[in-house]
Amino acid sequence: MQLKYHMVTIEDLVPEEHLLRKVDAALDLSFVYEETAHLYNQKYGRPPIDPVVMVKYVLAGFLCGIPSERQIEQRIRTDMALRWYLGIDLDERVPDHSTISQLRRRKPAFRKVFRRLFERVAQQCIDMGLASGRLVATDSTHVKASASRASIYLTETAEEPGAYWERLNTYEEKAGEYLAQKTGKQKKKRIKILKRKPDRKSVV
Repeated sequence: MQLKYHMVTIEDLVPEEHLLRKVDAALDLSFVYEETAHLYNQKYGRPPIDPVVMVKYVLAGFLCGIPSERQIEQRIRTDMALRWYLGIDLDERVPDHSTISQLRRRKPAFRKVFRRLFERVAQQCIDMGLASGRLVATDSTHVKASASRASIYLTETAEEPGAYWERLNTYEEKAGEYLAQKTGKQKKKRIKILKRKPDRKSVV
């Protein structure tokens, strides 16, 4: 077995006319850093997921009609255009879908801010004509590869950015229920318990 070495960059693998190139050129997401600065500790903790990457992560799913964060992660792993758009090189790890979901759904401070930012950016794409705001779903069940266009059943469902956000939530909830049925274990909801520490008296 012979190995070949190719001198290629991820930039070379994305066609010039690709939709994500148009989106990247049209949108200035620098404001995301300003809007989310108060959510991150600048002195302590490990480096967080870049807030712009998080917004792009969900936006990519919206633009490509990907129904869940799990599938978004899987697509980014193999789709060079999505890697390029998120700034993830060929040898870099794709952000885990569970981390994105935790930040997006379970942290109140993050949830409100990032939903607002996602809807704002997605609406900009719609206003610029880069997205229609409508999801076109194709039911290809029992459709052969050589089938004509007339034999394909198409449904067009109105879906605004906010509706897509809620659809991600629904998918994650159903996935959790399926996992509970499969394993017989119900995932416990996280409850924050504040333990009071006994007052310490100073000794002189």
